[in-house]
Amino acid sequence: MRFELLRPQSLSEALEFKKQNGEKAKVLAGGTDLLVLLKDQKLTADLVMSLARIRELDFIRFEKGRGVTIGALASHAAVAASPVIQQNFPDLAEACSQVGAVQIQNLGTIGGNLCNASPAADAAPPLLLTDAVLILASARGERSVSVHDFFHGPRQTALQADEILKEIFIPEISGRRGATYLKLGRRKAMEIAIVGVGVAIHLNGSDRVVSECRIAMGSVAPIPVRARRGEVMFKDQEVRDELIEEVAEIAAEEASPISDIRGTRDYRLDMIRVLCRRGVRAALNRALDKKEEGLS
Repeated sequence: MRFELLRPQSLSEALEFKKQNGEKAKVLAGGTDLLVLLKDQKLTADLVMSLARIRELDFIRFEKGRGVTIGALASHAAVAASPVIQQNFPDLAEACSQVGAVQIQNLGTIGGNLCNASPAADAAPPLLLTDAVLILASARGERSVSVHDFFHGPRQTALQADEILKEIFIPEISGRRGATYLKLGRRKAMEIAIVGVGVAIHLNGSDRVVSECRIAMGSVAPIPVRARRGEVMFKDQEVRDELIEEVAEIAAEEASPISDIRGTRDYRLDMIRVLCRRGVRAALNRALDKKEEGLS
């Protein structure tokens, strides 16, 4: 594993490197994915560009009335420990707290997790629940891409050859929202998800009537996906055990998992049902506890 290492000092310098080298310059954030791929010879690179010195991409910024912006180099540990993330997007905090071991969480970045574009990326389902927007930067300027349009396939994204993920914007969500992210692995820690399910419940008015439900799943299709048919069934409905069971079944029908070393297709389908049921109940309880409007 031999390559030339570029170490830009600023985002503008990194973008200029990307303009000159395009796909030849593999981007290194935390390195917890890229270096493993290079070591295992699943990816080759003559040129690697480390973003480690670009501190302007390492931040979590809250703007009242607008939302939360997370720099692409914010670590999983920083996102998981952020009070504003814990308070308003507990599902994202839970996801980032379950990425590998503590060492991985301290080194790995939320931007790297997304750009690696693994179907099992833990940060993806919670961001799908919020309609997050990804800001992609190049020497030509910046453009915004919905997280729903970012993933094109395993390790394939909307990033163009000269672009770098700059930041993730999560718009403010008003009303009583509860959300959770549940991950199933073969062990309790340091595991890639066999199945990951994020659920968000929105309550307006009645404590039992759902104004909106969102369900996002990872490791069950070539890209992270929303269970949109299942979501619609909760619209303006009172939460009942029978409805939860029906929604969980439909969510499984919307998935297209494969069998691999971590689990069979049938096992994954069963676990989607289990995690969906648990996720709906957990998200509902958090929504019931939510008293204030908007971000806090």
